[in-house]
Amino acid sequence: MTRGEAGGLAFWSRVELLRNHLRHAIGSRLAAASGRGETKRRQAAALQNARCIVDRYCNLGQYLCYGNSVPCFKLGECEEMVDVDVALNQIVAEKHRLADLDLVHVLAEPQELPALPAIAVRVMRITADSKGTLPELTRVIEADEALASKILKFSNSALYGRGGTVSTLKRAITALGFLTVRWLAVTASAHTLFRKDAKRNSDHKMLWEHSLKCAIGSRLLTKRISLNKVQVDEAFVAGLLHDIGKLAILDRMPGYISQFYDWCEVLSLEFFEVERDVIGTDHSEVSRHIFKHWNFPSSLSDAVVNHHSPESAKEGKVLAQVLFTVDKFFPLREHPENLFTSEDISELPLMVEHSVSEKDIADLRDKTAELYFEIADLLGA
Repeated sequence: MTRGEAGGLAFWSRVELLRNHLRHAIGSRLAAASGRGETKRRQAAALQNARCIVDRYCNLGQYLCYGNSVPCFKLGECEEMVDVDVALNQIVAEKHRLADLDLVHVLAEPQELPALPAIAVRVMRITADSKGTLPELTRVIEADEALASKILKFSNSALYGRGGTVSTLKRAITALGFLTVRWLAVTASAHTLFRKDAKRNSDHKMLWEHSLKCAIGSRLLTKRISLNKVQVDEAFVAGLLHDIGKLAILDRMPGYISQFYDWCEVLSLEFFEVERDVIGTDHSEVSRHIFKHWNFPSSLSDAVVNHHSPESAKEGKVLAQVLFTVDKFFPLREHPENLFTSEDISELPLMVEHSVSEKDIADLRDKTAELYFEIADLLGA
C-alpha cells in the first residue's frame, strides 16, 4: 500500500465519522422544515450546506486515495475541509477526555446543580402558599436589602409600565402582585448565578446577555400576542432561564460554549446536537433537572426543555413557541448562518398565527434593546 493510499484510507475513516455526525443533522433539518416551523428557505439553505460539506469531504478523500483526478473544489473549500478535519479530531479527543467524568449522571444529581439562594426559596414558598400574607412577604424581603432595592426599582421601571410613583416596598409588592414578586426574586438570584464568573469568563458574560435579552423579548412578545398576566410573568423568567442548563455545564466545562459553537459552524450542526454527541446530554435536559430541583411549575419546565422543538411541548406549548421564536431574535453567538431577519422571523408559525408583522418584529427588537440597559442596570449587571 502506498503512502498516499494509507493516508487516503485514514481520511476515509474520518469521512465515515463526519457522515455519522451529519446524518442526524440532515434528518433533523428535514423534520424541522415541516415540524419545528423554521422558514423552509432557511432550512433548505442549512440542509444544502451540510450536504456540501459531506460531498466535498468525500471528494477530497477520493483524491487523496487515488491521486488520479483533480479535486473539483477550490483552494478555499480545501481549507474548509482542513477545518472540518481539525474539528472532528478535537471532538473525538474531547469525548475521550470526558469519558471518565460521567457528566450525564453528574449533571442529574441535585447536589451538583446550581442552587437558588435561600431568600429566593423563602419568597417562592410564601408566594406559592395560599395562606401567605403581604406582611409576611414584606418582612422576608426587607431582611435582604439588595433584593428589596431591586424589587422597588423594578416596580418603577419601564418594563412594568410605571414611572417612579412607588416609594415603599409594601406598595411595590402590592402593585406587582405575589406572582411577579416571586419571579423577580428568582431573576435577582439568577443574575447572581450567571454573573459570578462574567468578569473573567467570556462565556458567562455572553450567556447572561443573551438570557436577559430573551427574558425581555419573551415578555414583550407574550404581551403582543395578548397572553394573560400569568403567562407574561412566566415568559420573562422562562426567557431568562431557558439556557440555565448551559450554566451548569459551564461549571464543569469552562469555555465549552465558545468551543462547541466553533464546531457547530464548521460542521453545520445545531448546538444541542454537538452537546448530545460530545457530552451525552444537552443543556435542555440539564435544565429539566434544575427546574425539578428548584420546584418550578411543570408548565414552565416543559416550555424550557422543549424550546428547541416546541411541537414536543405538552403543558407549555405556547411558551415554548415564544422561547423558540425569541431565541431567533437574539442568537447566543452571531454568525451568518444563525442570523434571522425580520422577514425570516415573521414567517415562523407563532408570528403567522398572531399576525405579527415585520414592523412589529423590528419594534420588539428595538424595545428590547432599549429595556436591556435599564434592566441590566437595575440588576447591577
